[in-house]
Amino acid sequence: MPIAPIKLYNTMSRGLEEFRPLVPGVVSFYTCGPTVYWDQHLGNMRTFISNDLIKRMFMANGYKVTHVMNFTDVGHLAGDADEGAEDKMESGARRENKSVWDIAKQYIGSVVNDMNDLNIISPTHTPRATDYIPEQIELIQKLESLGYAYAIPGKGVYYDTSKFADYGALSGQDASKQRAGARISDEGKRNPADFVLWAFLSDDAKNEMIWDSPWGRGFPGWHIECSAMSMKLLGNHFDIHTAAQEHINIHHANEIAQSEPITGKPWVNYWVHFGWLMGKDAKLSKSAGDALTVPYIKKLGYDPMAFRYMVLMGTYRSPMEFSFEALDAAATGYKNIVKKVAGLLNHKSEIINHKSFDEWHDKILSAVNDNLKTSVALADIQDLLNDDTTDAATKIALFEFIDELLGLQFIDRAKKLLDVESAPVPAKIQKLANERNAAKSAKDWARADELRNQIDALGYTIMDNKDGMKIARK
Repeated sequence: MPIAPIKLYNTMSRGLEEFRPLVPGVVSFYTCGPTVYWDQHLGNMRTFISNDLIKRMFMANGYKVTHVMNFTDVGHLAGDADEGAEDKMESGARRENKSVWDIAKQYIGSVVNDMNDLNIISPTHTPRATDYIPEQIELIQKLESLGYAYAIPGKGVYYDTSKFADYGALSGQDASKQRAGARISDEGKRNPADFVLWAFLSDDAKNEMIWDSPWGRGFPGWHIECSAMSMKLLGNHFDIHTAAQEHINIHHANEIAQSEPITGKPWVNYWVHFGWLMGKDAKLSKSAGDALTVPYIKKLGYDPMAFRYMVLMGTYRSPMEFSFEALDAAATGYKNIVKKVAGLLNHKSEIINHKSFDEWHDKILSAVNDNLKTSVALADIQDLLNDDTTDAATKIALFEFIDELLGLQFIDRAKKLLDVESAPVPAKIQKLANERNAAKSAKDWARADELRNQIDALGYTIMDNKDGMKIARK
């Protein structure tokens, strides 16, 4: 049982709720995953870090977690609001002169690499939409038999939102005010918010991804895949459904509408949504041409853990503004903690104070249990480091727990720092340092500064103290 109640903000109720699982000791949750036609930007990765935090929190409280995150490799048209006339996968294939299947494979690999760099635990299941076409067709057939679906000749099979009384409940909007969910056009739709379940393609269509169906050749709409895969892997009722906040009004509203006529209510008990990572003027998005990816910040010399640390300094539901100044500040804060942990590793004893361990453990975990207050937990961690009454061995044991809970790899980075610091200084660096000492003795301050800059550029730094000079790896 949790050491403190687990509370999450439920978008459906618009309030903080204590978590009560459908099955005691077990958590089932579904994450809307990426559309794999391009590299994922840092805004996407903020969402995946938040999902990882939820999983780690439940695991730290003793729950068994089944986590499903899909890969959308078909049926997602160019408009983020479920609009447009071009499939993103087909567009990506043309952009790179590859098949859509190769594009999907390439960018699934890219997502996995980014998640590994950010120390995100792999989901229990990572289904691809194209592997669940029969399940999607079956689900549409059930909706059709219940009177929730209708066909528009030449266009597709659509969901009739007027048949679902609670449409728009997740966002709190009246159904009549919901934005149109069409993928192709509004012509022929019964209601503005009706959305496509199966899109028809002409016989001469050049699309690589095309399937036969009871209604004609084509491909499934975007929304139907998440309902089909979650039901297949988690059952007709599960605990938590997550995604970034842009999915509330359309994608998740549509998922609920097409699922609950079949599964009954509630299909999902807790709806958890994450705030955007904002640029200067708008949220980050690939369509805006942003190059802010994990490989890009790595190329600039940033540890991906600095970005994870920056994300956890914020509030998961609130927008967060990205800037390199903010990332620099996070990198500095993260490195300072790593250095202190390295110092603990050098001086720890073998005896752990279990009373002190339990007190700090429960304090930090309670903060995360309370609607994922990671900023509070990070402040507690700073207090722990400054607590002179807690010995090094106990602090190291606590940091092992902290790394499992927050995934920040403090101990891993501290060990690497110690390895670097214990390595011999290269002869070239030592020669420059000796020349700098000679320049200082000659009071040639300009030359001394020039040599320091050369040493810095080579990845080392000079620290002057009363005992002389120390050379350290950055």
